[in-house]
Amino acid sequence: MNVRSIQLRSTQVRSKNVPDRRARGTGRAGRRSRVALLATGLASVAALLTPNVTATAAPAETTGKTSGLFDRGPILKAEQTARAQVDECFRSIGGPRPAPQGGVCPSGFQPKINGSYVWSAARSGDYAYFGTLANVTCNASSTYNGDITPHLVKNADVCEYGKGAGADALGPVYGDARTPQILRVNADTQKTEDITPAGDPLIKRTVGLRGAASHNDVVFLFGQLVAEGQTVGHGLSMFAFEGSTGRFLGSKAYTDLVSARGGTVASDGNLYLAGRAPGVNGGRVLRWTGDKANPFAFETVAQLENDPGYLTTFKDRLVVSGWGTQVPGDNGAVSGGAAKIWMSPPIPGTGLTFDGAAAWKPVFSWDQYDPDPALSKGVAWGALAEWKGELYVGSYNQAAVGAVQTMWKTYGQPKGDVLRERDMISASRPTTVFRISDPGTAKQRTTLLYGERTLPVYNPNTKSWTKKPNLLGQSPKFGPSGFNGNVGNAYSWTFTVFQDRLYMATFDSTGLITPGARFTAVNNGLSDLTRKKLESVVGPSMKATLGGGDVWRMDDPAKPAVAETLDGFGNRSQHGVRVFLPFEDKGFLYAGMASSWNLRATTKDRGGWELNKLTPGGKRAPLDTGLPKDARKAAADAGVGL
Repeated sequence: MNVRSIQLRSTQVRSKNVPDRRARGTGRAGRRSRVALLATGLASVAALLTPNVTATAAPAETTGKTSGLFDRGPILKAEQTARAQVDECFRSIGGPRPAPQGGVCPSGFQPKINGSYVWSAARSGDYAYFGTLANVTCNASSTYNGDITPHLVKNADVCEYGKGAGADALGPVYGDARTPQILRVNADTQKTEDITPAGDPLIKRTVGLRGAASHNDVVFLFGQLVAEGQTVGHGLSMFAFEGSTGRFLGSKAYTDLVSARGGTVASDGNLYLAGRAPGVNGGRVLRWTGDKANPFAFETVAQLENDPGYLTTFKDRLVVSGWGTQVPGDNGAVSGGAAKIWMSPPIPGTGLTFDGAAAWKPVFSWDQYDPDPALSKGVAWGALAEWKGELYVGSYNQAAVGAVQTMWKTYGQPKGDVLRERDMISASRPTTVFRISDPGTAKQRTTLLYGERTLPVYNPNTKSWTKKPNLLGQSPKFGPSGFNGNVGNAYSWTFTVFQDRLYMATFDSTGLITPGARFTAVNNGLSDLTRKKLESVVGPSMKATLGGGDVWRMDDPAKPAVAETLDGFGNRSQHGVRVFLPFEDKGFLYAGMASSWNLRATTKDRGGWELNKLTPGGKRAPLDTGLPKDARKAAADAGVGL
């Protein structure tokens, strides 16, 4: 076992997310400008140069006053426990990669941080376990659209593909992959160890550890397994550890599963997992039947028509957020029909079995809300949680391209940047949050908390967009999609309940525009001029003003959520909390962060993943969620019309 120390930064307290100025509201006029500007960054600049095009992007809508969003401020204090280290030195694509000495690179080289995500988390006793992922933007481009052209964004990000360090073992698609880390943190001392089983053959073929679970002193981490020249979908790698000691128990490869997000212990005392099946739509729910001596023993208890995403409990049942399938090389288009929220039958004391698989029922589907028949098949469900006897669920526009690519696959893609960007803006479906009361019963009620009263709908006959009411016939109770109209919030990334409060974290793509500009252009067929403007004009201004992952907190089901952070807890290169891990008995929770700036080894807004310890520390001034004036000025100076 390879055990090495991880740099600790437990004394650094983040306070940059607390502005001195008073909070502004999210009135409709302000949000209209914000939506237009953010859509520029996510789609491209050129769309906003044409007024009649930007008018087709529906502004977010709310009901009444929104000042209630800001009647309380953040309460969490963020202290850094660990962070991704400089692990290579970079000079040129395909060139030598000397290891840094004491964190310092030789003359002529710049430091590189390959670690992007804390991608998974599980607790066992007084210890936290985390799994990581490297160079996520490179992997996304190569798998979504097959683009394996090496490219460099100066002082931001580099992808080498066929010239990368991983190309010999995994082929050019995963040339930028690195062996993921498995970290073990003592929750009492914050001592962090890397316990990655470096000699295990499966870990070398695992491109990231997306899921984790624990039960009965056994901790599992699940990885996406590839073979040389393959893409994700080859299989699932599973690694087991003794939770109390960190002792490695072994690994196993599965070919009948390709991904697993995590697990949960249900009311019957059993551990359940949800995983995707290979090559087809759908997946399975598994019950663990093993033990420490035989950890890799599972029984299938359900087969679902959607890919299973997140898994949680609701009273004496399991609930799964469903996804459509994005086939590698299809630019992110989604197949498999509308995504559904699935609920199990009541769990008997002896545990669920496959005999009851037919009793799993969908309790809500995205196409019960979205009036566009094509886009309604391109949006998935994200995080979900039970809180105060009700089910809270958020949506996921997969990689921010699932909806528009599904529409184009259905109706065809228009020619030219302006029309393509028009479609990208109108098809944007920022994260939307629902509350489901009495799910799965005759008394079920679904309430739109954050969303849109009307949504853009495409007419393939006239090739134009019009707004239509959502199919629930509801106005959002608390605010627009994205929580505050931030269309960069594409994904409800993780929800957790801590100290009787609901915390909701988003994937905020506003800080990813620069390193993701090539992906946006290639994946959506945009010009190189648009790519350059995204990379060098829109991206920097958006990151400087709106970048950094968002976390929203609900204290009371009857009141709107409060902004806990809007800038990645003071680091705008961190585009979100990927995983929460509460230690309720110790009074804090961990936030595993995500970043994609592998060439930004700086003091301010540093790239690479971070692991933060979040501790309630008293209420502070409300955060300002309005559109900063300097963002508008930067866009105007660049020739971007609002």
